[in-house]
Amino acid sequence: MRVRDWIKEPISSLLDVGCNDGAWLADCARWSASARLAGVDINSTAVNQARKRVPNAEIHNAGAERLPFHDASFQYVTCMEVLEHLPAALRAEAFREIHRVLRPGGRLVLTVPHAGWFTWLDCNNLRYRFPCFYNRLIHKGLRDSCYESIGREVEWHHHFNLTEIMNLAGEGWTLVAVSYGGLFVFPLMDLMSWPFYRLGKTDHLLRRLFERIAAWDYRISFGPASYGVLVVLEHLDNQKHKEI
Repeated sequence: MRVRDWIKEPISSLLDVGCNDGAWLADCARWSASARLAGVDINSTAVNQARKRVPNAEIHNAGAERLPFHDASFQYVTCMEVLEHLPAALRAEAFREIHRVLRPGGRLVLTVPHAGWFTWLDCNNLRYRFPCFYNRLIHKGLRDSCYESIGREVEWHHHFNLTEIMNLAGEGWTLVAVSYGGLFVFPLMDLMSWPFYRLGKTDHLLRRLFERIAAWDYRISFGPASYGVLVVLEHLDNQKHKEI
């Protein structure tokens, strides 16, 4: 489930779709200093943080469904835990945009929640499972204002299976690898971490411990029962595809 395991050096260029505050791009900059790095995110606050964190990267305030880059711009695109945040109507468009900006032979490394046994433990869906309780206790989530500013709502966290992913991706891809990880410990640790995020105490010792335990669970494959899935797709050269 480690994204980096599916990225081969040397890297000439990499785009992170849904880059948040740039943590992953900062890692990329450390182990591939000469690569062209770029990121997009709809959260303007996170974009500003990413620009400060990775000053040499091209960071844009944009969505996955409309990427501000020329065709065939990148060798790699990463998209980690992003697809489930998009409205269902925009998911296929996001794949088309990623395919457009990837070079022929380039790779997309995608991670999403998987439709495994413990999807019901996803704490991101508490607002929909228990709306009255959520509204009384929370009233408004930390992400709501970000989505409202672009005319969207926080989406139900959909958990995908491989068939759904491939149908959304459409033609023009070769499936390179599928990897599963996590079962119930990962979502349980996520749920237990939520109060720390809510209180702005993300560096708390307990929250960091929960994160490490979750990462341990995510490294174990439970096959189709797993909570998460990583999919590696390669951009199929259109000309070669026509010849085939």
